Amino acid sequence: MEILQRGDMLQKLRLGSGLILFTFALFHFTNHALGLVHVETMHEMQAWRTWVTRSLPGTIVLAAALAIHILLGLWKLANRTTWRLQTWELAQVALGLAIPFFLFPHIVNTRIAHTFFNVEDNYLYELARLWPVSAVVQSTLLLLVWVHGCIGIHFWLRLHPPYRLAQPVLLFLAIVIPLSALAGFMVSGRAVAQLIEDPAMLQRVKTLTRWPNAVDGDTLADLRFYVRIGFYSLAALFGLYAAWRYFALMSGPKVAVTYTGGPTVRVAKGPSLLEISRMNKIPHACVCGGRARCSTCRVRIDEGFDELPPPKFPEAFTLASINAPPNVRLACQIFPQRAMTVTRLLRPASTGPEAADLQETDSAGVEKPLAVLFLDMRDFTRLSANKLPYDVVFLLNEFFAATGVAITNHGGWIDKFLGDGLLAIFGQDDGVEAGCRQALRAARAIDLALDFVNAKLQAEIGRPLRVGMGIDAGPLLLGRIGYGESVDLTVIGSAVNVASRLESLSKEKGYQIVLSKRVARYAGWEGEDQFKATVDVRGVAEPVEVIGVGRGRDLPAAILAAGLGEEDKVGRRRGRSAQNPKAEV
Repeated sequence: MEILQRGDMLQKLRLGSGLILFTFALFHFTNHALGLVHVETMHEMQAWRTWVTRSLPGTIVLAAALAIHILLGLWKLANRTTWRLQTWELAQVALGLAIPFFLFPHIVNTRIAHTFFNVEDNYLYELARLWPVSAVVQSTLLLLVWVHGCIGIHFWLRLHPPYRLAQPVLLFLAIVIPLSALAGFMVSGRAVAQLIEDPAMLQRVKTLTRWPNAVDGDTLADLRFYVRIGFYSLAALFGLYAAWRYFALMSGPKVAVTYTGGPTVRVAKGPSLLEISRMNKIPHACVCGGRARCSTCRVRIDEGFDELPPPKFPEAFTLASINAPPNVRLACQIFPQRAMTVTRLLRPASTGPEAADLQETDSAGVEKPLAVLFLDMRDFTRLSANKLPYDVVFLLNEFFAATGVAITNHGGWIDKFLGDGLLAIFGQDDGVEAGCRQALRAARAIDLALDFVNAKLQAEIGRPLRVGMGIDAGPLLLGRIGYGESVDLTVIGSAVNVASRLESLSKEKGYQIVLSKRVARYAGWEGEDQFKATVDVRGVAEPVEVIGVGRGRDLPAAILAAGLGEEDKVGRRRGRSAQNPKAEV
């Protein structure tokens, strides 16, 4: 849970107030959805909601959350020095600025009308007043609030491992709840509209809900206008402050920041190193949006480290979680005041709003579930002992050509070659379930390809080539890692270590393939009639359930079939891989 608590006090206040408002919206929209049952059902739930939200404590909490969230949001915007942001950040900002235009008049028509004009603003009143004249406006408000909140929650929780497990269910709810709310609003709105077509019934509704008279109606209309003017006047004041701050920074003293393997830029004092990178279109990874919750923007300070103040608690907490050395800092939390030289430890090909595609997102250091295949040639030392270097290279190239084709033909890419072995990744485009099936298909293809290689090289090597494979799946960090020009896209994570250990276990147990039970589960296979065991893997806290397979060709046909549309994707990747083995990464 500690990863969810990272950030400074202002970030926590902005997050906490946002969660309060989103909780209110969640129950409010669920109340709308009950319109699919009956208007009376909507009233019953509304009575319970308002008992909480319109009590004195509820009123104070909601009003404070709304004020805090708005003011801190505007303050954060005013203190930005660049608008080169990730797409999700820009979307959230745009939605946040649009919401008050629709929300504040709605508050006037409900809470203000109830408190100061004695209006009974129940669903009967609201539906009679809104449907169908203002249906589009209210539906727009609902969607703006919901999407804004979901974006914020997603990018807050995305670094928390349990969220990844619950993500499919939460995504389903994130779609169903607003659709149900809109449907309930439409059904109940039509029902009330038909009801009040009778002038006598309309008059009765007005009497029951204490409908505002003409004078009160004009006053409420004026208030709706003034609250909009008030908010955007406040936003304009923050905008003037932002403009003044920007020009003050630009006219102030400059410092030189040198990027190892990149340019040297002269910048004003004030922006964070991450903002400096974005201002100058310098690629810089950042998953959490500069909130000190992740470590993907970290840099090594090669020169100028002594000039920096010590990290504050949020940065120190995050750095401690990865056991970072003292000269590694978060770019989003350091503000250069003197010349410095830095090395980006996770470097994407590009950043900013132009780089929102899958390639750049992964390059920026994204965590995602993938399948890992670790392969090693058996007895390679004995095979190569009495051979010339050229013969060894030829043998390895023949071996890797056969295994490489098997991997790329089944949707994988080779992360790295490790002497007489390799590490391959599956599921980049199709998800971890498809990735596990692809890894198993590739393992079978490798086994069959060895028949061809052995037939070709039998006279030269005197014994058949044999391999061992370990396969695991789980969340991996995918990013560009290295130093200077020796930077490449790679993966880091427990699944890599487990796959390596399972490959070693395959040698001990005499199996060609040892896969974790979770790989089989993702692939939809129970591992019937196969060796099964629970083993302790060094570096992994919990024992790992494994399945041993004698030969890749022994894998059942049921799990080797490609999923719907998967073959088309693999075919397109083959064409790209022929030009660039990591083209889609």
